[in-house]
Amino acid sequence: MSQYKYLPHILVWTIFFNIICLPTSGKLIDIAGIPLSISIFYFPFLYIFADIMTEVYGYAVARRVLWYNLGAQVAGMLVFEFVIFYPPSAAMTDNAAYVDVLSAAPRFVIIGNIAVFIGDIVNNYVLAKMKVWTQGRLMPLRFVMSTLCGQFANTAIFYTFGMWGLLPLHSLAASVALATAAKVAVEIILLPVTLRVSSWLKRVEHVDFYDTHTDFNPLKF
Repeated sequence: MSQYKYLPHILVWTIFFNIICLPTSGKLIDIAGIPLSISIFYFPFLYIFADIMTEVYGYAVARRVLWYNLGAQVAGMLVFEFVIFYPPSAAMTDNAAYVDVLSAAPRFVIIGNIAVFIGDIVNNYVLAKMKVWTQGRLMPLRFVMSTLCGQFANTAIFYTFGMWGLLPLHSLAASVALATAAKVAVEIILLPVTLRVSSWLKRVEHVDFYDTHTDFNPLKF
C-alpha cells in the first residue's frame, strides 16, 4: 500500500465515514412513512470508496483497508465504554442522557462490523469478478451492481440484528428495501464523480489492477 500516493487519503476518509456511523446509526428518521437509520445519507460513501479501491488497486488492497476500518470501530467502542464508566463531574447533570446515547455503541459495533465486513466483501468480490469477466468494460454497471449486492447484504444484517428493538418488526422488510434503494441511489447520483476519480487515479498511480489470480479469502489481511 505504501507505493501508492493517494491511497492513504482514501483510507482516512473511509475510516472517518465508518466512525461517524457508530454513534449516529441508531437515530431513526421517516422517509415515505418508513423508519430508516439516518446513516443512509453518508454510509454510502463507504461503498463508493470501496468501489474505487477495488477498481483501481484491487480486491486485496480494499480488503486490507476493510480490516483497518474494523479495527478503528473497535477502538472507538472502547473509548465510548471508557467515557460511559468514568465517573462524571458533579457539575454534569445530564450524564444519564449521555450514557444512553453511547451505551448503544457496543451492539452497533459488533453487529455493524459483521454487517460492514460481509457487505464490503460481497461488494468488492462482485466488482473484482465483474471487472475480470467484462475485461474492464461496463464500469458504471459494475459499480452499481456491486453496490446493490453489498448494500443489501449490509442493510439486511444491520437492520435485522443491530436495530432490533428500535425498528418496528412489521416494517423491517420495507425498511431494508428502502434503505438499500436509497444507498444505491446515492451511488448512482455520484457515479459521474466516482468514474472520473477512478480513471484519474489509474493514470496518476499507474495502476489498473485485475484480480485474475487473487486469493479472495476474506479473512486474510
